[in-house]
Amino acid sequence: MRLDAIHAICDDGSPDIVEELGAAVRDGPGAERQVHLVLENDRNEARYLARDESRRWRYGTAQWNDDIHHVLHVLASGEADGYYADYAAEPARLLGRCLTEGFAFQGQASPFRDNEPRGEPSSHLPPAAFVDFLQTHDQIGNRAFGERLCHLASPAAMEAVTAVLLLAPQPPMLFMGEEFAAAQPFLFFCDFGSELARAVTIGRRREFARFARFADPAERERIPDPNDEATFAACVLDWSSIERAPHNAALELHRRLLLLRKEWIVPRLAGMDNGAPRLDLLSERALAVNWKLADGSRLSLIANLGDEAIESTPASGNLIFASSRLDAALLAGGHWPPWSAAWHLQAQDHP
Repeated sequence: MRLDAIHAICDDGSPDIVEELGAAVRDGPGAERQVHLVLENDRNEARYLARDESRRWRYGTAQWNDDIHHVLHVLASGEADGYYADYAAEPARLLGRCLTEGFAFQGQASPFRDNEPRGEPSSHLPPAAFVDFLQTHDQIGNRAFGERLCHLASPAAMEAVTAVLLLAPQPPMLFMGEEFAAAQPFLFFCDFGSELARAVTIGRRREFARFARFADPAERERIPDPNDEATFAACVLDWSSIERAPHNAALELHRRLLLLRKEWIVPRLAGMDNGAPRLDLLSERALAVNWKLADGSRLSLIANLGDEAIESTPASGNLIFASSRLDAALLAGGHWPPWSAAWHLQAQDHP
């Protein structure tokens, strides 16, 4: 069960409605079977994700982590306007913080929000408290032309960020069509009566006036009308495309990564705390991260999410996955070409 936009719920009681609902779900149906209550919360309020002494969630199992979406989008696409501006200056550091601590903003000022502080400390929470993603209906559908990330980023960038998403300890989420790099956009569409329909069309175009690309009113007029049936029709997925390039290759990559996750990662997550993570920044767009999994093994990632090659200490442990730009010689020498990522698993934790 997902609770949408709890930051928009006004309840100053104690307990508030989110806490009451969470406790009722946990102690009701959640006492007899596995139940997940997933939150969307722009305020990054980590208290709703608290665990008890037995590591069981109190109010919410997890939260959609917009922070990691935003920073991965900035890295892969190069876009840095609107709310993406908050993530453009130090993308590797903020990505590392998301991977090791949950939220990128844990009380720091958000320039996009007029320097208001945003978020609460989250480093004590387990990776399972954060649902990570590259795309959602919000992030694509709220774009003027509904572009998916694969329409904005190179195939090499998509391979690298997908490998980061699908093998990290945090539960990953995929948006429909993402797994085969769907060519169709996902536009904002609706079917309202005449008066409301006109208001939605005007309001939709007004939303984008803050973006440099749409400063010109004539450019805003190009934004598809949400009430036009053709807007909806343009979004219908072409399932036959999975038999053709490049969609079949994207699907095969997702299948491979998910099988690796099932084999190597998932069996080692149950009972994991925050993973005693270690983060090393290798450049403004490259990082090395490792976590201690529940069985004492160490999962490690080295990722270069930029256009410049870097040098690093070679990773140790059993190689789980290396992106197509890496070969054995590059891995052994610690040479990381642009848009490359590799995952290793070390069977025992070494100090």
